[in-house]
Amino acid sequence: MKKLVLGFFFFASLTLQAQLSAIGYFNKGGKEFVHSKLEKAIATVDDGLKKFPTDAALNALRKKLEEEKKKKDQNKDKKDQEKKEQDKKDQEKKEQDQKEQDKKDQEKKEQQKPQPLKMTAEQIKQLLETMNNEEKKTQKKVNAQKIKGQQKKSQEKDW
Repeated sequence: MKKLVLGFFFFASLTLQAQLSAIGYFNKGGKEFVHSKLEKAIATVDDGLKKFPTDAALNALRKKLEEEKKKKDQNKDKKDQEKKEQDKKDQEKKEQDQKEQDKKDQEKKEQQKPQPLKMTAEQIKQLLETMNNEEKKTQKKVNAQKIKGQQKKSQEKDW
């Protein structure tokens, strides 16, 4: 039992000592970087540099992490810029499509409007003559029906 407790304290002291040494901060920062925790890695290395400001490995790792952060930021900025450009292109295409649709709608409306008739003077004259002839025929029929109606009335009253 004593050995187990002693072993535990020995292991705990090694772990604590590893974190307190420059190599421990270096390893922990590197591990966090490998696991895509760049900000956390930088914070760990900064903590190590506060305690061990002259450690060459920590300083080199800090420099490398800063380079990676700049690359990541540049890539993010580039992606953001590309996204803005794509959004702008999409918006322009949408506006262009809307203009084309509006133009098509306008053309359709113009086609649906009754177009004014374009007739020559001779066609108009002929149309008026035809209408007059039809009117005369209608008047003859109406007058003929009136005459027939008057004849029937006179026959009915004849007793």
